[in-house]
Amino acid sequence: MNISSINFSAYRIPFIQPLITAKGEISYREGIIIELKSGVYSGYGETAPLPGFSKETLIEARNCLEGFSLAIKGIEENQSLEDLLILAKAQSFENPSALFGLETAIYDLYSKINIIPFWKNFSNKCCDFITVNGLEKDMQSDINYQVYKLKLTDKNIFTIKEKLKLIQKQIGQDKKIRIDANESLDLPRAIRLCRELEEFNIEYIEQPLPKEELEDLAELRLHTEIPIALDESLTDINSVREIIEFQSADIFVIKPMITGNINECLEIINLGNKHNIKSVITTTLGTEIEKQTCLHLAFVSEIKLANGFSANSLLESDIINNPLQTSIINKPTKPGLNLIPEKIPYQ
Repeated sequence: MNISSINFSAYRIPFIQPLITAKGEISYREGIIIELKSGVYSGYGETAPLPGFSKETLIEARNCLEGFSLAIKGIEENQSLEDLLILAKAQSFENPSALFGLETAIYDLYSKINIIPFWKNFSNKCCDFITVNGLEKDMQSDINYQVYKLKLTDKNIFTIKEKLKLIQKQIGQDKKIRIDANESLDLPRAIRLCRELEEFNIEYIEQPLPKEELEDLAELRLHTEIPIALDESLTDINSVREIIEFQSADIFVIKPMITGNINECLEIINLGNKHNIKSVITTTLGTEIEKQTCLHLAFVSEIKLANGFSANSLLESDIINNPLQTSIINKPTKPGLNLIPEKIPYQ
């Protein structure tokens, strides 16, 4: 491939309502859309560190992207896919979101040139469909989700329990509930909460304890029938090996924007499968580019659990006019990510 030009476009999109997490309030999502051009083809990627969760800042990520741009401009001959990926990794040292954005754009461009769907860069086969979880606000929508994810924002166990009684009644006993605690509990409280909630159809509780407390997470698994999913504890393949060693998780919640390297994300899923640990792929509340990339990784990994691709409905707008919003997604067949940004909101 010959990269004829590189464009970076910053975006800032407010949330419809400020996002409340255990780490604070987030009012807007911001990042950078990457466009790599080769002749008539364009490949798109997204770099968007999530404050409070990513280790790097957007400015640091932008510097990595500029470094890649300068390196490419000094190369006149065609570059192989492998050479471009090596260059992206070299320019994104210890900056996962920059690497994720560059790799996405490179693979998207390569897929379009070779007329293959994005997922086919990693395997010749994938599953026929994947499912998506809904959020608490989606209980009022017309979409029939089988799983709903709730943020744990209340500290009172009995208040939480009363809320779940109402929710389980509203969605039906057959529908599952995920609870995201965002590291907000300690071990005694987590044990008590899990025991109180075992009467509900809880699919898992996500990151109940601080990310570094792997031994306590393993202890919690011994005291509850509710599966333990880890999100913040999981950042790369080394953190995954440590989680497996401590036996701290039943489920991996993988955020490719946080991990960075796409093949490493796939390696994490395969490693989890070998140790009977299921995986879920989710976004970091970015735009449709991040979601479509994560979606293709879920297909090639044949993820069975519902994935976290509903979060862009929390944003006031997106880079396309009609972002995908459904509970079941069929196998993508069109080249690349099949996506062209229609607008870059900056507010």
